[in-house]
Amino acid sequence: MATCPAGHSSADDEYCDTCGLAVDAATPPPPSPLPSPLPSPLPSPPPPPRPLDEPVPGRDACPACRAPLQGRFCEECGHDNALPPPDPRPDERRPDPAPPSAPAPTGAVWRAVVRADRTWFDVVRGRRGPDVDQVEFPRYCPDRTFELTGDRMAIGRRSRSRGTDPEIDLSGPPLDPGVSAQHALLLARADGGWEVVDLDSTNGTSLGDSTALLRPHTPVRLADGDRIRLGAWTTVTIEVARPGTGPGQSR
Repeated sequence: MATCPAGHSSADDEYCDTCGLAVDAATPPPPSPLPSPLPSPLPSPPPPPRPLDEPVPGRDACPACRAPLQGRFCEECGHDNALPPPDPRPDERRPDPAPPSAPAPTGAVWRAVVRADRTWFDVVRGRRGPDVDQVEFPRYCPDRTFELTGDRMAIGRRSRSRGTDPEIDLSGPPLDPGVSAQHALLLARADGGWEVVDLDSTNGTSLGDSTALLRPHTPVRLADGDRIRLGAWTTVTIEVARPGTGPGQSR
């Protein structure tokens, strides 16, 4: 009996009775192993989180409050500066700056005329604030005129308990309940003009036709004809005139 290269016993000494291989052929090489599949690439690990005390590149001031940045979170307002800048609240957007006005003529007199403004009253009622339905527009409120003198003129309500005695006293009658005891301030400029500053009043201060509130403690330049709107229905109109023009009740 012959044995073929595959290990079969065969009666034929030339070719295997089982597989047909030549009995004297060389032993065939073992089959090549199948190639192993290539390993799938591992996903890249996510970048490590930015440390809380690491400043955000390209930002040296907080976009929310403009305070200097020492780390990722603003120490003044807490804004996360790794996020996009926040949109300002509607009541904190400053009105568009007015075009530069011509300087007042030499010897000009600045006056503040206080009026009850029905249009402003309707705007305030439209905000639907607390107790708005209990506020009524005054049936009679004569205009009051105050000449602007000195370095500053306070706008508010006289209060013995708080020790306030503003130059532009809006304590009435009639009383505007939306005016704070220390509401706003008129500041004289070196060039002869004036600015208005909201003193972080409860109900805020607006300028012109804008319903946006002025940012507290931020001076805004005034021009002839500007209307400062405050309280529930009070408008303070700025007028510039030469001495002796127009009647007025100055204090």
